Amino acid sequence: MGWLKGLRRDERGNTLAIMATAFLPIAGMMGSGLDMSRAYMAKAKLQTACDSAALATRRHMSSGFINQAAKDEGKKFFDFNFPAGTMQAKPVTLVIAANPSNLSEVQVTASTSVPTSVMKLFGRKTLPISTACNADQDYVNNDIMLVLDVTGSMYCKQGTGINCTYQPNPVEPSRLTALRNAAGSLYDALAGAQGVRIRYGFMPYSMTVNVRSTLNASWLRSTHKYHRCTTTDSNGCKTWNTDSALTAPTGTGATGCIEERSDIGGLDWPIKISSAVTQADIDTVPSTNAQKWPQYDVNTTTGEGNSSFGSTYSNLVSFCPAAAVKLATYASKAAFNTQVNNALASVGGYTNHELGIIWGMRYLSTTGLFAAENPATWAVNGKQIRVDKHIIFLTDGDMTADTKNYSSYGIPNKEDRLTGTAGLEQKHKDRFANACTRARTTGGATVWVIALDNANGDDTPSLKACASGNDHFFQTDGTNLAEIFTVIGKGIGKLRITK
Repeated sequence: MGWLKGLRRDERGNTLAIMATAFLPIAGMMGSGLDMSRAYMAKAKLQTACDSAALATRRHMSSGFINQAAKDEGKKFFDFNFPAGTMQAKPVTLVIAANPSNLSEVQVTASTSVPTSVMKLFGRKTLPISTACNADQDYVNNDIMLVLDVTGSMYCKQGTGINCTYQPNPVEPSRLTALRNAAGSLYDALAGAQGVRIRYGFMPYSMTVNVRSTLNASWLRSTHKYHRCTTTDSNGCKTWNTDSALTAPTGTGATGCIEERSDIGGLDWPIKISSAVTQADIDTVPSTNAQKWPQYDVNTTTGEGNSSFGSTYSNLVSFCPAAAVKLATYASKAAFNTQVNNALASVGGYTNHELGIIWGMRYLSTTGLFAAENPATWAVNGKQIRVDKHIIFLTDGDMTADTKNYSSYGIPNKEDRLTGTAGLEQKHKDRFANACTRARTTGGATVWVIALDNANGDDTPSLKACASGNDHFFQTDGTNLAEIFTVIGKGIGKLRITK
């Protein structure tokens, strides 16, 4: 009995007995944790694959509705992100369908199971995992300005590169024809937008812009100092006269183009324009003569005939492109393409990129000349939806200018209106860079840049810098121009995961 009483009081070895008893539940808990962690990892991969499938399917819905081709594209992206046998998962049940209450929205569900390692000892051989996701086009109201280079090099044959010389007539297949044929893809890419407003404006530019018909008559000068050539010799103009009160052209004498005004806060005369483009320069509605635009008068003013190619091509001495068109909706692709053709109807002149950007912003601005027509939000079915602003800037050439031609900056060698000590082309380049920055910042626009047949041009870095990001800059020889417009259109549409 004494021995038994002693054994009862003896606590040696208790820990071993307790551990032996607790081993099975502890192993079960640890094993469950490992198996659950593995299941969570598999589910994360499944979610990534689901999101990819939803976005790919929605992107492939060119008609705005799901078809088998779109589903196949979605499944391809799902399989790429969650290949068969990932983490030993069972075959996946994948369903890609449209949201019954919103047919433009893609719904994807995916379910499978992964085997357990430890929990199977306790009878749980697999763990189920599943996920669901939706994707749609995040359409808002969009105002889109197409700023299009219509200088003489647009007549060059597509694919000839940056060194193509000036062409007085199109060499087919020309760059201009490539643009005409491709631009409609932008309209197609946004055609699926439901319940929102998409407006397009057109700004053809070279060394001038044709905006007179869209401006209030009170914003234009009725008189202006124009340069007139009074006598000539074999070297061109010999004697110049500056008329201080020449009546601006009217009727058939008015080309529709304008000269650029002084910086806001500057003088009526002489006109002085800096590389710095302020928001006031974009927005100010003229109230004084210094703020008004002089009209472009080729009947009175002319550049010199021996200006570079000017002795051969008169449209390099002076030139006015087709009329710009304010933002408007287009009920059909045919109507849109008609306006594209109208905008590209006249080709010539040197290349002043900044004119296109500046006037594109003047047409887009919600606080400027056309503020009443450009609200920051637009009501759709009683709901105010924001308006996003976009500039699609297409050019095929480097910045060019001549001291003897007549552009929106007058005749440089008679009155150097651009301030600064740099050469003429560099002044234009500086103003272009500043205009691009202004458009992206206080202008609030997304800038898309297409460098057409312009690979390795001197201005390629500045064109790339003008865009809102690397994914907003495109270089092409013209063969895939339609695809680029499609990409831009879908970028404006903004694919997004909705769930």
